Amino acid sequence: MNTKKAARVSLLLSIFLLFNSCIGLSLNIQMNKDGSGRLAMDYRISKMVNNLGALDGNESMPSIPVSKTDWERTVNRVPGARLVSYSSVEEKQDNVIKVVVDYKDDQALLALLDPFGKRTSLSKQDQSGKLDLILLDKPVDYSSYDEELINLMRVFAEGYNVSITFSGLKDSTLTVTDGAGNVIPPQANAKTVLSGKKVSYSIGIMDLMDTKGGLGLRFTW
Repeated sequence: MNTKKAARVSLLLSIFLLFNSCIGLSLNIQMNKDGSGRLAMDYRISKMVNNLGALDGNESMPSIPVSKTDWERTVNRVPGARLVSYSSVEEKQDNVIKVVVDYKDDQALLALLDPFGKRTSLSKQDQSGKLDLILLDKPVDYSSYDEELINLMRVFAEGYNVSITFSGLKDSTLTVTDGAGNVIPPQANAKTVLSGKKVSYSIGIMDLMDTKGGLGLRFTW
Protein backbone atom coordinates (compact mmCIF):
# COMPACT_ATOMS: atom_id res chain seq x y z
CA MET A 1 0.00 0.00 0.00
CA ASN A 2 1.55 3.32 -1.02
CA THR A 3 1.78 6.25 1.39
CA LYS A 4 -0.97 8.29 -0.28
CA LYS A 5 -3.41 5.38 -0.22
CA ALA A 6 -2.48 4.52 3.37
CA ALA A 7 -3.16 8.10 4.44
CA ARG A 8 -6.59 7.98 2.86
CA VAL A 9 -7.43 4.74 4.61
CA SER A 10 -6.34 6.21 7.94
CA LEU A 11 -8.61 9.22 7.45
CA LEU A 12 -11.48 6.92 6.55
CA LEU A 13 -10.94 4.80 9.63
CA SER A 14 -10.69 7.84 11.87
CA ILE A 15 -14.25 8.85 10.95
CA PHE A 16 -15.68 5.37 11.49
CA LEU A 17 -13.81 5.13 14.77
CA LEU A 18 -15.92 8.06 15.96
CA PHE A 19 -18.64 5.45 16.27
CA ASN A 20 -16.60 3.06 18.41
CA SER A 21 -14.95 1.45 15.39
CA CYS A 22 -18.16 -0.42 14.55
CA ILE A 23 -19.49 -0.40 11.03
CA GLY A 24 -22.83 -1.93 11.96
CA LEU A 25 -24.45 -1.99 15.39
CA SER A 26 -27.65 -3.47 16.81
CA LEU A 27 -28.31 -2.76 20.48
CA ASN A 28 -31.31 -3.98 22.48
CA ILE A 29 -31.83 -2.48 25.95
CA GLN A 30 -34.20 -4.37 28.26
CA MET A 31 -35.09 -2.81 31.61
CA ASN A 32 -36.86 -4.32 34.60
CA LYS A 33 -38.97 -2.57 37.22
CA ASP A 34 -36.10 -2.48 39.73
CA GLY A 35 -33.66 -0.87 37.27
CA SER A 36 -31.83 -4.07 36.41
CA GLY A 37 -31.90 -5.48 32.91
CA ARG A 38 -30.07 -6.87 29.94
CA LEU A 39 -28.09 -5.50 26.99
CA ALA A 40 -27.97 -7.59 23.83
CA MET A 41 -25.52 -6.27 21.26
CA ASP A 42 -24.60 -7.41 17.76
CA TYR A 43 -21.90 -5.48 15.95
CA ARG A 44 -20.08 -5.88 12.68
CA ILE A 45 -16.48 -4.86 12.27
CA SER A 46 -15.12 -4.63 8.77
CA LYS A 47 -12.17 -6.92 8.12
CA MET A 48 -10.52 -3.91 6.50
CA VAL A 49 -10.40 -2.24 9.92
CA ASN A 50 -9.31 -5.42 11.67
CA ASN A 51 -6.56 -6.25 9.19
CA LEU A 52 -5.05 -2.80 9.52
CA GLY A 53 -4.67 -3.33 13.25
CA ALA A 54 -6.92 -0.45 14.23
CA LEU A 55 -8.80 -2.44 16.84
CA ASP A 56 -5.97 -3.37 19.16
CA GLY A 57 -2.50 -2.12 19.91
CA ASN A 58 -2.87 1.25 18.21
CA GLU A 59 -2.69 3.97 20.82
CA SER A 60 -3.85 6.69 18.44
CA MET A 61 -7.26 5.07 17.96
CA PRO A 62 -9.90 4.10 20.54
CA SER A 63 -10.00 0.35 21.17
CA ILE A 64 -13.16 -1.69 21.55
CA PRO A 65 -13.73 -5.16 23.03
CA VAL A 66 -13.46 -7.78 20.31
CA SER A 67 -12.50 -11.13 21.86
CA LYS A 68 -14.25 -12.87 24.75
CA THR A 69 -11.28 -11.97 26.94
CA ASP A 70 -11.70 -8.31 25.97
CA TRP A 71 -15.35 -8.43 26.98
CA GLU A 72 -14.67 -10.21 30.25
CA ARG A 73 -12.09 -7.57 31.12
CA THR A 74 -14.44 -4.75 30.11
CA VAL A 75 -17.46 -6.08 32.02
CA ASN A 76 -15.37 -6.84 35.09
CA ARG A 77 -14.56 -3.12 35.35
CA VAL A 78 -18.28 -2.31 35.79
CA PRO A 79 -19.72 -3.13 39.25
CA GLY A 80 -23.05 -4.89 38.83
CA ALA A 81 -22.44 -6.10 35.27
CA ARG A 82 -22.14 -9.74 34.19
CA LEU A 83 -21.23 -11.23 30.83
CA VAL A 84 -23.96 -13.77 29.99
CA SER A 85 -22.85 -14.91 26.53
CA TYR A 86 -20.37 -14.15 23.76
CA SER A 87 -19.97 -15.40 20.21
CA SER A 88 -17.94 -14.38 17.19
CA VAL A 89 -18.52 -15.40 13.57
CA GLU A 90 -16.32 -14.58 10.60
CA GLU A 91 -18.28 -13.70 7.48
CA LYS A 92 -17.03 -12.74 4.04
CA GLN A 93 -16.53 -9.04 4.74
CA ASP A 94 -17.09 -8.68 8.48
CA ASN A 95 -16.40 -10.13 11.87
CA VAL A 96 -19.78 -10.38 13.61
CA ILE A 97 -19.73 -10.29 17.40
CA LYS A 98 -22.76 -11.00 19.61
CA VAL A 99 -22.72 -10.18 23.29
CA VAL A 100 -25.31 -10.37 26.09
CA VAL A 101 -24.61 -8.54 29.35
CA ASP A 102 -26.82 -8.33 32.46
CA TYR A 103 -26.73 -5.20 34.62
CA LYS A 104 -28.10 -4.87 38.15
CA ASP A 105 -28.93 -1.15 38.31
CA ASP A 106 -28.97 2.21 36.51
CA GLN A 107 -25.34 2.99 37.24
CA ALA A 108 -24.15 -0.26 35.72
CA LEU A 109 -26.26 0.40 32.60
CA LEU A 110 -24.82 3.88 32.15
CA ALA A 111 -21.27 2.64 32.69
CA LEU A 112 -21.76 -0.02 30.01
CA LEU A 113 -23.31 2.39 27.51
CA ASP A 114 -20.98 5.31 28.14
CA PRO A 115 -17.86 4.66 30.26
CA PHE A 116 -16.85 8.34 30.10
CA GLY A 117 -20.26 9.67 31.15
CA LYS A 118 -20.49 12.23 28.34
CA ARG A 119 -23.29 10.92 26.12
CA THR A 120 -25.86 9.28 28.38
CA SER A 121 -28.10 10.28 31.25
CA LEU A 122 -30.90 8.56 33.14
CA SER A 123 -33.48 9.95 35.55
CA LYS A 124 -36.36 8.29 37.40
CA GLN A 125 -39.40 9.37 39.34
CA ASP A 126 -41.63 6.71 40.90
CA GLN A 127 -42.27 4.17 38.14
CA SER A 128 -41.43 6.57 35.29
CA GLY A 129 -38.04 7.34 33.82
CA LYS A 130 -36.06 8.87 30.98
CA LEU A 131 -32.91 7.61 29.26
CA ASP A 132 -31.02 9.90 26.88
CA LEU A 133 -28.42 8.55 24.45
CA ILE A 134 -26.40 10.91 22.26
CA LEU A 135 -25.23 8.98 19.20
CA LEU A 136 -23.53 11.92 17.52
CA ASP A 137 -23.00 15.11 19.51
CA LYS A 138 -22.18 17.34 16.54
CA PRO A 139 -22.10 17.11 12.75
CA VAL A 140 -19.10 15.39 11.19
CA ASP A 141 -16.83 17.99 9.60
CA TYR A 142 -16.05 16.75 6.10
CA SER A 143 -14.22 19.94 5.08
CA SER A 144 -10.75 18.47 5.58
CA TYR A 145 -11.47 15.43 3.38
CA ASP A 146 -11.50 15.44 -0.40
CA GLU A 147 -14.52 14.39 -2.42
CA GLU A 148 -12.90 11.13 -3.50
CA LEU A 149 -12.51 10.07 0.12
CA ILE A 150 -16.10 10.97 1.00
CA ASN A 151 -17.37 8.93 -1.95
CA LEU A 152 -15.21 6.00 -0.82
CA MET A 153 -16.70 6.25 2.66
CA ARG A 154 -20.23 6.14 1.27
CA VAL A 155 -19.49 3.05 -0.81
CA PHE A 156 -17.74 1.35 2.10
CA ALA A 157 -20.62 2.03 4.53
CA GLU A 158 -23.44 1.01 2.19
CA GLY A 159 -25.81 -1.41 3.91
CA TYR A 160 -24.47 -0.87 7.43
CA ASN A 161 -26.93 0.45 10.02
CA VAL A 162 -27.13 1.58 13.60
CA SER A 163 -30.22 0.10 15.30
CA ILE A 164 -31.28 0.59 18.92
CA THR A 165 -34.34 -0.82 20.67
CA PHE A 166 -35.67 -0.31 24.19
CA SER A 167 -38.23 -2.33 26.12
CA GLY A 168 -39.52 -2.36 29.69
CA LEU A 169 -42.43 -3.72 31.68
CA LYS A 170 -44.84 -1.17 30.27
CA ASP A 171 -45.26 0.90 27.12
CA SER A 172 -42.44 3.27 26.29
CA THR A 173 -42.00 6.21 23.93
CA LEU A 174 -39.07 7.20 21.73
CA THR A 175 -38.23 10.82 20.95
CA VAL A 176 -35.49 11.87 18.53
CA THR A 177 -33.22 14.76 19.52
CA ASP A 178 -30.25 16.60 18.10
CA GLY A 179 -26.80 16.34 19.62
CA ALA A 180 -27.67 18.93 22.27
CA GLY A 181 -30.80 17.11 23.43
CA ASN A 182 -33.35 19.32 21.65
CA VAL A 183 -36.38 17.43 20.28
CA ILE A 184 -36.46 17.16 16.48
CA PRO A 185 -38.63 15.23 13.99
CA PRO A 186 -37.41 11.72 13.13
CA GLN A 187 -35.26 11.63 10.01
CA ALA A 188 -37.12 10.60 6.86
CA ASN A 189 -34.50 7.94 6.10
CA ALA A 190 -34.74 6.34 9.55
CA LYS A 191 -37.00 3.45 10.54
CA THR A 192 -38.74 4.11 13.84
CA VAL A 193 -41.24 2.63 16.26
CA LEU A 194 -42.07 5.58 18.50
CA SER A 195 -44.37 3.99 21.07
CA GLY A 196 -45.31 0.59 22.42
CA LYS A 197 -43.88 -2.29 24.40
CA LYS A 198 -40.69 -2.10 22.35
CA VAL A 199 -39.58 1.15 20.67
CA SER A 200 -36.81 1.28 18.10
CA TYR A 201 -34.72 3.46 15.82
CA SER A 202 -32.57 2.41 12.86
CA ILE A 203 -30.51 4.54 10.47
CA GLY A 204 -27.71 3.97 7.95
CA ILE A 205 -24.25 4.73 9.30
CA MET A 206 -23.58 7.45 6.71
CA ASP A 207 -27.07 8.91 7.18
CA LEU A 208 -26.16 9.19 10.85
CA MET A 209 -22.89 10.90 10.00
CA ASP A 210 -24.74 13.31 7.69
CA THR A 211 -27.19 14.61 10.31
CA LYS A 212 -26.78 18.38 10.49
CA GLY A 213 -27.15 18.92 14.21
CA GLY A 214 -26.01 15.62 15.64
CA LEU A 215 -28.41 12.92 16.79
CA GLY A 216 -29.75 11.59 20.07
CA LEU A 217 -32.48 9.24 21.28
CA ARG A 218 -34.69 9.71 24.32
CA PHE A 219 -36.56 6.76 25.79
CA THR A 220 -39.29 7.45 28.33
CA TRP A 221 -41.49 5.05 30.30
